[in-house]
Amino acid sequence: MKSKIFAIALVLLVSSTPGVLAKSTTLQEIQDLPTKNSYKDNSGKTIPEDHWAYKTLEDVSKKYGLLMGNPSEKFNGKGTLTRNEAAFILVNLIGKIEKDQVQLSEAEKARIDILKQELKGELSELTSKVASLENSVDTLKGNVSNLEESDKKGWKFNSGEKFKITGGLQGQFTGNFKKGDDQYPSNFALPYSEIRFSGDVNTKVGYVAALVPTRAFNGSENSILREAYVSLNVIPKHTAYVGQNMVPIGYEGPQNPMAIETIDKAQMSRKVTDMPDLGVKIDGDWEFLSYSVGAYNGNGHLQSDTNGHLALASWITAKPLYKYPQLGNFELGGGCYTGNNGNYNKDILSFYSAYKHKKFALWGEYLTADGYDLSKQKADSFYVHTSYYLTDKLQVLARFDQFDPNTKVSKNLNTEYTVGTNYLLRDNLSLMLGLVQVSNQAGRNSNRLEALTQLTF
Repeated sequence: MKSKIFAIALVLLVSSTPGVLAKSTTLQEIQDLPTKNSYKDNSGKTIPEDHWAYKTLEDVSKKYGLLMGNPSEKFNGKGTLTRNEAAFILVNLIGKIEKDQVQLSEAEKARIDILKQELKGELSELTSKVASLENSVDTLKGNVSNLEESDKKGWKFNSGEKFKITGGLQGQFTGNFKKGDDQYPSNFALPYSEIRFSGDVNTKVGYVAALVPTRAFNGSENSILREAYVSLNVIPKHTAYVGQNMVPIGYEGPQNPMAIETIDKAQMSRKVTDMPDLGVKIDGDWEFLSYSVGAYNGNGHLQSDTNGHLALASWITAKPLYKYPQLGNFELGGGCYTGNNGNYNKDILSFYSAYKHKKFALWGEYLTADGYDLSKQKADSFYVHTSYYLTDKLQVLARFDQFDPNTKVSKNLNTEYTVGTNYLLRDNLSLMLGLVQVSNQAGRNSNRLEALTQLTF
């Protein structure tokens, strides 16, 4: 199966390079090509099946069904895996994650980033050899733009062959050492669950419907339907979403609750920027820049439009170190939201910065919202978050989170101090612990211990 994976990965690489026509090429042909860059040769080394790099490729691939091959064949067999083979598999895996828009957990993203660093030499050599292959082709019968124009005319029905059902369930215990005005109950709860249906109608049209069953019995005013949209992949590097989707404002707010590192989102995220709404959104994704723009009803979750005002939202993220992955991943982002619910304007500005390198991560976000909590009051908030993987399975984290619900009122800040740890029991089963101390200038302080188990499928 490995040889098939290598061939498929190579075809994907060559066919995605401008000006190159995909052709039948073997792994040996690639390895025989000269390279422009020289580095310490590790290609002869092998990765045993109990190595963390081997297990990362195996676990993520099996969980999301991303590797291609015969159903009867296994990923690993009984042998070892060379570093070059691991690099080929990693390229194929990353490509399919981007193409299928797989939502990895933060733990899985970190493991993939660590694996990129581990195999950066092999990945660099592979890039050089593919470039050499491109230059060696004497006759080109087409290029990517020709293929894209031809592909636009070929709307063939796929019979839902990529239909998937994914989701998860969270179970939580909260114990209060000291109860405060935040009114967190000391009990067991199911804070979030999700069943996500997704698939492709054809090569350019997909769909998603995400249900949150626990909302039916936890007293939530929101419907169990979190997201329901059709995605259109017509323009290269862009995807359009039509229907109920997450408004692109803020970094953490639009994220799935099962993909964040803490048990609770930051105050600004859970109170302001976690906003599903009915509308249209377009995402663009380049190596150095990603962005989202959207137009929405502005009335919120599954609410019909009761006025003639549209809400507009945008978010942009720059990646200054995209050419230097060995230095880590540095991002600068920001965005705005403006709308009117029929009674008052709602305007939001948000800024974000993050640095992630191997097992370490540090990011922060600032927000100001003019029109908050069903009123015209203005709110300000910021938080700083850091985390570190002690092992592949054990992560520690800390967060400082401050929220001002009304900037016109003095001494009403609500500040949360959080320390926690996350342990990956299995690929789809994790245990999260958090100790939260709340300092409330306008009311009573509180201290609580939170424990959460999360199962995904």
